[in-house]
Amino acid sequence: MFWWFNPFTWLIFFCVIGAAAYLIIKYELVVTRKGVRKKFETETKESALEILEKRLARGEITGEEFEMIKRKLEET
Repeated sequence: MFWWFNPFTWLIFFCVIGAAAYLIIKYELVVTRKGVRKKFETETKESALEILEKRLARGEITGEEFEMIKRKLEET
């Protein structure tokens, strides 16, 4: 019979295609993530305390959490 009628050939073929797609997608996500991180670090010139104050203003953290984190930042 011809090789394309063999189900094991198709199984191996789809496994290879799937693995290649997985690796390509994973590589693209890593490259994109690194690019985003670099862009964020270069654009952000705020100190940790300024970011913390903004989070407090938006209501993401409470006043107690703000004071606790602020003390930890001042210690380091």
